[in-house]
Amino acid sequence: MLIAQITDLHVTRKDELLSGRVDTRSALKACMTRLAAQDPRPDVVLVTGDLTETATDEEYDFIVKALEALGIPFFVVPGNHDDRATMRQTFPGMAAGDPDAPFCFSIDRADWPLRLIGLDSIVPRRSEGALCPTRLDWLAGELGQATPEHPALIFMHHPPFRTGIAPMDACGVLDGLPAFRDLISANADRISGILCGHVHRVIHAAIGGVPVLLAPSSAHQITLDLKETAPLTFTLEPPKIALHDWRPETGLVTHYAYVDTFPGPYPF
Repeated sequence: MLIAQITDLHVTRKDELLSGRVDTRSALKACMTRLAAQDPRPDVVLVTGDLTETATDEEYDFIVKALEALGIPFFVVPGNHDDRATMRQTFPGMAAGDPDAPFCFSIDRADWPLRLIGLDSIVPRRSEGALCPTRLDWLAGELGQATPEHPALIFMHHPPFRTGIAPMDACGVLDGLPAFRDLISANADRISGILCGHVHRVIHAAIGGVPVLLAPSSAHQITLDLKETAPLTFTLEPPKIALHDWRPETGLVTHYAYVDTFPGPYPF
């Protein structure tokens, strides 16, 4: 199964640039062009949060039209820049519940070898994340339906570990993390991996032997600065998408593909 992951689109209002510099709408169009040309074609596209910058109806409408044009199944989870109620209107039927309830859901298709679990990690109108008892109880029930032969793949916005990029760690998961890590460790044999965004960089870690993979932004990247006093800044490093190839004999094998094209390929 080939899974494409994109994250932190930060689509702005029409004719606006993010921080006066980044054309996130054009960046999303370029990302969709790259995904449309991918061969073999992904089985599914997962978007791990911060779809929009200000969570307006028009921003979401721009995104859903771009995703639908791919003709590939797609699923989304909210980031701290998103709005649950608006997402439920934009992506009807994806996550059940009241408009402002956590945007959590699972997908278990007979023709897919993985159970996809979308986990909402946001705190409304806050930058940091949280994993409350309600969400963890729900996740425990979903993991109970997975098996080592048909494992779960969790995708969420906030990474459940310290990354070393101080300003992003300050707005990471600040509540419920020990209980989440215990739950993952207890079910490690039935979880193939955890996919996240939020930090706009390629970062790898593990919880109880379960790989945790952060994808870079499809638009702009957070500066790699590991000083404890590092300010929050961004760079215009080339955007990438993550391609996760899952097979029973290997589990997840992840590639990071530039959205931009380069000369080649050339024969050796």
